[in-house]
Amino acid sequence: MNHPEREYILLCKRLIEEKFHFENGNGSLRQRDLEYLADNIEETSGIKLSLSTLKRLWKKDHEQMPHPSTLDAMVSILGYKTWQDFKLKEREPSTIPALTTQKKKKRVFNPWTILAIGLAIIVLSWLIGFRTGREDKAKPIIRGPVSFTGNKTVSQGVPNTVIFNYDLRNVEADSFFFQQSWNNMEKVKIDPKGNSYSNIYYYPGFHRAKLIANDSIIKRFRVHITTDGWLPMIRYSTMDNMPVYLKNTHPVSNGALHSTRDDLIASNVNPDKEFLLSYYNTREFENTSSDNFSLDTRISIDSNNTAACPGFQLVIVCEEHIFFISIVGKGCERNIELKIGEEYRNGINSDLSGFGRDLRKWQRLQVQVINKKATLYLDEQPVYTVSFKNDFGKIVGLSYNFIGTGAVDYVRLKNAEKLVYADEFDK
Repeated sequence: MNHPEREYILLCKRLIEEKFHFENGNGSLRQRDLEYLADNIEETSGIKLSLSTLKRLWKKDHEQMPHPSTLDAMVSILGYKTWQDFKLKEREPSTIPALTTQKKKKRVFNPWTILAIGLAIIVLSWLIGFRTGREDKAKPIIRGPVSFTGNKTVSQGVPNTVIFNYDLRNVEADSFFFQQSWNNMEKVKIDPKGNSYSNIYYYPGFHRAKLIANDSIIKRFRVHITTDGWLPMIRYSTMDNMPVYLKNTHPVSNGALHSTRDDLIASNVNPDKEFLLSYYNTREFENTSSDNFSLDTRISIDSNNTAACPGFQLVIVCEEHIFFISIVGKGCERNIELKIGEEYRNGINSDLSGFGRDLRKWQRLQVQVINKKATLYLDEQPVYTVSFKNDFGKIVGLSYNFIGTGAVDYVRLKNAEKLVYADEFDK
């Protein structure tokens, strides 16, 4: 590892130690510190670093240059999008003093601006509300087991109230919070002497509720809100807490999944405003791993769609995170975003022009993943290939998202061996 790069890595580690008050005095981190750090990195970047990777980074004699995605993940919890941003905006290596405990100046981190067609649980979820200069509270003291469970009041569908039960008798902290899923703006304070808290989930999906002490996530509970087939809904903004559920809950016509202008008006949706139309299908797909699968589908937007930059986004929901692929109208390629495993790309910093298409014509999109190597096809031609490293678990949901109204011709999902789900929308 070259000398300047090593100094930047030392600075990065020191800033992380200061931020999270890792004061062990010997330059190494304890197991619980590493676990806490891994959780925070995953929350902000969507990248799940292993404990062995973090242990290697904090070894005094570590000389090997980490993978670029590892460095990007590390600096995400300091408020930077990439390692290069960190190096550009931090001090020059030659001016880095010996590892001191001086306070950093406050810097306010601005959340990434995501496409209007994005789901609320995507890129914005990694960084929203994060401020690099805020004062962190002390880490909680955990003296014994902590319980955190939940039960749905409705077996399937939305809205769905979940009753959470918790036991915090063995935790010493200044404050305690519940967070229903990804959005830390929805974090609410709870009574540590209580044992129950209820919350309504308005969106289907695979949510990870969190029990938080001070600024530390001390327990998670998975909440899988499933649907009965395809559920159409409308949002005027990706940040809407409560969507509009369309009254036509089985919008299939002319051999396609399609919500019409009349469907919107019947549900009191203003079709002349810009909105996001989503079709959710959340379920247990048979033995379908995110490491090896294929998805074949065909979509188009309506001819009367007047959006300046029409767009579509396919979201593949996994147990540990999500994949998503955007297709936009020609000329709007800057708005494209992709996330395959932990690998994120956008049209600002990458050439994704192959995903710029005439969306008023049917577009066939294929996603093929073999041993964590994904190839994306449009109209049977390979457009992009990317490999990823992390295990995202099983596929547990699909979401189709359009700016304005659009249609889905068919969906076919296969695991490594066979077809596990198909809908041709013939009826």
